[in-house]
Amino acid sequence: MILDPINSITSINFYKKAAGQTLGRAFLYLGYLGILFSIVFLVFLKTRVWPSLEGTFQWLETNIPTVTYSKGRLATPTNEKVTVRHPKINEVAFTIDTSRSDLVTAQMLADEKVSAYVTSNALYIQQPGGKVEVYDFSKVPSTETKVFDAKFYRELSHSLRVLLYPIGFLAAFALFAVWKLAATLFYSLIALLINGVSEGGLPYTTLFKLSVYAQTLVIAVQCILLLVPAQVPQFTLLATIATTVYLWLAIKKNASLQPQAV
Repeated sequence: MILDPINSITSINFYKKAAGQTLGRAFLYLGYLGILFSIVFLVFLKTRVWPSLEGTFQWLETNIPTVTYSKGRLATPTNEKVTVRHPKINEVAFTIDTSRSDLVTAQMLADEKVSAYVTSNALYIQQPGGKVEVYDFSKVPSTETKVFDAKFYRELSHSLRVLLYPIGFLAAFALFAVWKLAATLFYSLIALLINGVSEGGLPYTTLFKLSVYAQTLVIAVQCILLLVPAQVPQFTLLATIATTVYLWLAIKKNASLQPQAV
């Protein structure tokens, strides 16, 4: 099982063994690939996602004034109007003005060139199409006083880091399982077509198992692309062609083992 991914990519003869395995082992292999993909996804989170998130939290610590929530209203130490913009993400820009309680319009957001506006009693967020979503603080059920300061953002950053990797692993595995099971069903239909045209005589369960293993090369490339900041033009088309070629070779190899009709 450990070396099956390598064998699936490098040896067409391996598909004779794959065809003879049980359907349960094919699903087990798909789960094994899911674990490997999820581990690679964790590396992606560690090297490419978390540094950006960590930088954002550090930016919040140093640029956002201390905000205190109490009894449905927000306040800052000076109640002065402050506009902050993320140094790398242009879309992240908002104004904090706790001296204001009047309605904020879409035109005001456009004039300030921000996507959100925080007043003493509400949060206004610009939505696509010019609509402004309003969140009234007076409707928040909590009555306790909360302070959003540098310590809060540091603790939030730590909590997110603790949760990010286990949640990321489970989410990646679940997504992979659904994604590749659907892909296997798709490729099994292609395998049926190849099997019919070539008169391979293989049953559908065998074709389904071959469809699982035939995707290994594409999955390996997808793992690499998670870690390397590169794009492959027409990747979906190339992936379909590559998997179909593996299927054709695998069906041809196994068809030659079938007893010939007299």
